[in-house]
Amino acid sequence: MDIRIEGNPGTGNTFQEIHIGHVETYAPAATTVINNHYSDRKPPHTPADTVSQDTDKIQCRGEIMQYVCNLKEKDYVAPAWKNRYETLWRSILDIPEVAAAIYKVGKQKDTTFNRNLVANIIYIMCKSGVISEQNATRLTEALEGNKEHSVRAQLGKLPDDAGIARKIKQQLEL
Repeated sequence: MDIRIEGNPGTGNTFQEIHIGHVETYAPAATTVINNHYSDRKPPHTPADTVSQDTDKIQCRGEIMQYVCNLKEKDYVAPAWKNRYETLWRSILDIPEVAAAIYKVGKQKDTTFNRNLVANIIYIMCKSGVISEQNATRLTEALEGNKEHSVRAQLGKLPDDAGIARKIKQQLEL
C-alpha cells in the first residue's frame, strides 16, 4: 500500500498497514480490551482438563454405585440378581447413551449426577424383576432417607429418552 498524506497529518499520528484475515476486535490504541467471545468456537481442551473430567466421572460413578447399593442393603434386590446387581449397574453406566446423560445434573440440587435418570433406571429394573420392591415410597426412603423426596415421582416413569430405556432393557435381557 502506498500511503500518500496530503496536508498536515498532525503530530503524534501514525499510519499502519495491517493484513489480518479475521478480526474479532481491533483496538490498537486501547489500554484494556474485554473480549466477550460469542462465536461457536470453544477454547481448546488441555490434557489437564481431560484428566480432571475423567477423575470427576470416576468419583461420580462411585457416588452412583453407593446410591443404588442402598437398595441392596435394604434387601430390595431380587435374590436372583443380588450377586450381579453391582455388575449390572456398572454395565448400564458403560452404555454410551446413559454415560452421556447421567453425569449431567441439570437443575437437581444436592447431587453430582442425574438422580432422575437413576430413578428412571430403577423403575425399569422394578418392572423387569431385578428389584423386588415395587413401592415408590419405600424405594425413595431407602435411597434418600426421606419418603417425601422429589425422586419419588421419577421412580414411576421411564427415561425421557426412549433410546436409553431400550438400551437398558436390552442390557437386562442379557
